Amino acid sequence: MSISQQDWDAYWKQQTSVTRTYGKIAGIYRRYIIPRSIIKTLNSTVQQNSKLLHAGAGGGEVDINLVSNWKLYSIDYSYRATSQHRDVHYKNGIEDLIAQADIFNLPFSNDTFDAVFNLGVMEHFSDKEIVSALKEFKRVTRSGGIIILYWPPIWGLSVMVLRLAKFILQLERRKQISLYPPEINLIKSRRKCASWISEADLSLEQFSFGIGDFFTHQIVIARKIN
Repeated sequence: MSISQQDWDAYWKQQTSVTRTYGKIAGIYRRYIIPRSIIKTLNSTVQQNSKLLHAGAGGGEVDINLVSNWKLYSIDYSYRATSQHRDVHYKNGIEDLIAQADIFNLPFSNDTFDAVFNLGVMEHFSDKEIVSALKEFKRVTRSGGIIILYWPPIWGLSVMVLRLAKFILQLERRKQISLYPPEINLIKSRRKCASWISEADLSLEQFSFGIGDFFTHQIVIARKIN
């Protein structure tokens, strides 16, 4: 995998004051902005009480808003992320179905879920890894089910703002700063995204970008048709 478990653990640990500040800002976004967008998308595409998998759930802030309407299972590659996920849900009195797992080798049987989704995950993988992950998502999704990916585009607002913030911080501190793991595959075009979807033998149903999450993510929806 392009990014190791240790890299993700380091990200979630947020060791320096810079990454802690970034983590607080990202936490506000995950708790108050993105949930509205993902709930709107789920409400229009997945029946309530359906079985969902959050493949790359991070610290659990988004999941808090979903468990009342859907049967939610979550996994993350980082041990620290899953620990934070459990803590967040415990404090909110929510049963936490989170496991540490690799999205390229999900610990679920074929055709288990009605939908699989993630937010800000796919851009960290190479072309080959993206297709591999999509095939694994397809495997655990029932026929007719969907895969929802909130995938930052290269022109996304957060991408541009964070690049500027990183540039300014590096000038001030005169050293390289890592706010998050490398984003090696931000979406550049519908055609490129469609090629990944097609190679995984999925059908691309939606490719949208808008104000719902402050122009941060391209919303990609693919369907398992066989």
